[in-house]
Amino acid sequence: MASAITAMTVLAVDTGTVVIVVAIAVVLLALLVTVSMRGRQKRDATRGDATRRDLDEAHERAGRAERDRDAAQEQAARQNEPDR
Repeated sequence: MASAITAMTVLAVDTGTVVIVVAIAVVLLALLVTVSMRGRQKRDATRGDATRRDLDEAHERAGRAERDRDAAQEQAARQNEPDR
């Protein structure tokens, strides 16, 4: 009977150790997921800033292109006018 009690005690310690190891693994996994989500949010925010910057630059280029086009049309109109 004493050997049965000793075997149960060893089993109980081993079970407790397994529970602790599993709990630590779950905590580490939750921490990893949290850090990953935070990193993704920061990358998305940075990407959004870059997109806005690119859009602003595209609007500036479009404005310059329109002004250049208008100037070229005016110059072409002046060249096509009959001399007075």
